[in-house]
Amino acid sequence: MQRFLGMFNTQKPRALQGIYDEPYLMIGRHVLCATGIAQGGGVAALAVGRLRNAGELQKKIRSSGIQIASDGGISAILLGAYRLWGEGCIERLEGPLACAVIDRDAGKLLLSCDRMGEVRLFYAASAGAVYFAGHPAPLLHAPGISRVVDRTGWCEVFGLGPARTPGRTPFRDIWQLEPGTVLTADTRGIHIRKYFTLEARPHEDDHNQTITRVRRLIEQSIAEVAPLRPASMLSGGVDSTLLTALIARHADAPVHSFSVDYQDNSQFFPDDNAYQPEPDSPWVERAVRSIGTRHTRVELPIQSLFWAIEPAMEARGLPGMADIDSSLLLFGREIASSGRHVLSGECGDEVFGGYPWFHRAELIDQDGFPWSGSLPLRQSALRPPVRRALDLAGYVSDRYHQAVEALPALPGEGAREARLRQLQGLCFTYFMPNLQERAACMLAAYGLTVLTPYSDDRLVQYVFNIPWQMKSLRGHEKGLMRAAMEGVIPDDLLWRKKSPYPKTYHPEYAQLAAAGLRAVLQNPASPILQLADRDALMRLLASPLSPAPWYGQLMAGPQMLSYLLQVNQWMVRYRVEVGL
Repeated sequence: MQRFLGMFNTQKPRALQGIYDEPYLMIGRHVLCATGIAQGGGVAALAVGRLRNAGELQKKIRSSGIQIASDGGISAILLGAYRLWGEGCIERLEGPLACAVIDRDAGKLLLSCDRMGEVRLFYAASAGAVYFAGHPAPLLHAPGISRVVDRTGWCEVFGLGPARTPGRTPFRDIWQLEPGTVLTADTRGIHIRKYFTLEARPHEDDHNQTITRVRRLIEQSIAEVAPLRPASMLSGGVDSTLLTALIARHADAPVHSFSVDYQDNSQFFPDDNAYQPEPDSPWVERAVRSIGTRHTRVELPIQSLFWAIEPAMEARGLPGMADIDSSLLLFGREIASSGRHVLSGECGDEVFGGYPWFHRAELIDQDGFPWSGSLPLRQSALRPPVRRALDLAGYVSDRYHQAVEALPALPGEGAREARLRQLQGLCFTYFMPNLQERAACMLAAYGLTVLTPYSDDRLVQYVFNIPWQMKSLRGHEKGLMRAAMEGVIPDDLLWRKKSPYPKTYHPEYAQLAAAGLRAVLQNPASPILQLADRDALMRLLASPLSPAPWYGQLMAGPQMLSYLLQVNQWMVRYRVEVGL
């Protein structure tokens, strides 16, 4: 994803110069630093991402008499849209993109995040100035912005991490613009409003109409990205296999597909794995033969997987999913030679209900985030005084109940249906953003843009209101999607049991993670020791790793150790200050 940063109404317009090697445009007391900036008449505009209705907007803008530079890209369209519709232009933009408009003459800044939050935008404010960037790190250099992580921030890191409360980062002074929001800043201050949110509506289509519309929406989303000629990440699971088959219908040559595996994976793959019931490789081969792709299998060495957790953290700018991130980072390095865009099945489970918490009663009824793992395990990593100061259980419970309270509800809906709607809403606000960030940041590190057709807001809004009996057709997770796409791929692939992103079970990875964390704990200069309980973690390292999950389906004992390592790496890299 394109790098960008900006400053509005700053006393020091050169303060961030040199952080990025990009054009640094100063407009009085305002700055935009990025490639592809459009400017004219005292206004500078920057759009980062993909504008799916670019042609339609160009036609309307030009018909009004406003000229658009033919080589200005989507930033030029944003500039024209702002001139025509003012602040109302944001609602007319469709697709995954972040936008910034600086109007020097009006003394106004406009920032916006797309409907599903696919392109990150961080901001901070100090002494009447607003700073913004696509990565949190540059903002730490902005005048008046501290590196302090306070109680709330540490609760985010240890209680919710790697997920975050919408709009928050661990840093006290740095925020993230939420999906479907627009920020306006002027002499009166900062105002943030929602321009898009999912709505709870009665579902009026019958079974056949629903099947037809779901298929049409998925096909439409694929058709819109087909001109980008993307490669495909093909896991052999239904989500990625369907998208690969659909994009192949638009291609005039075999699609270049990629799959990832790990050193000695077949040797150490567990027999009793509830989340990954079987290896993916035979299914990848089956999909490749069926679709006819030009396929590359990438095998990742275990040591590389471990050593890449620090660059993976730097790609996010925050602690992430440890080796689940680093594996995608290394995978992206191999894909990058194929082009600039890659297709991903990410978000299919959130949209169509593929996760265990949509189907297992004990998770459906849980009074809390069903993916957060063991809170006692998380608390045990902290020193007793820190544990008491943070009160992770209270913080996470408050965040959970606040999130549930804010979700849209349909009057008259049955209790079970309402609960499943809540869980899906929570997925969209807390779980999916973490995975979207992972995909975008890891692949962007090697110049790739990830395309996620299942997160198309038109599809998400429609499926959100389909009753769960339809979503789980034939009693199968994601049954609706599978039924809607019958005939696209063979039935054995279409109805294969869900299998998440592959991870390694090699004992060497756990050994490397344990050795890495042990070295951190034995170094008195390690910043995490301000928070972590050294003795408790050393005891943990001396015993079998807890099977209790740290987060979601993929982060368990080895990932817990790696996550704590990433927290320490993050504190070192960004000179984090602890404020409790």
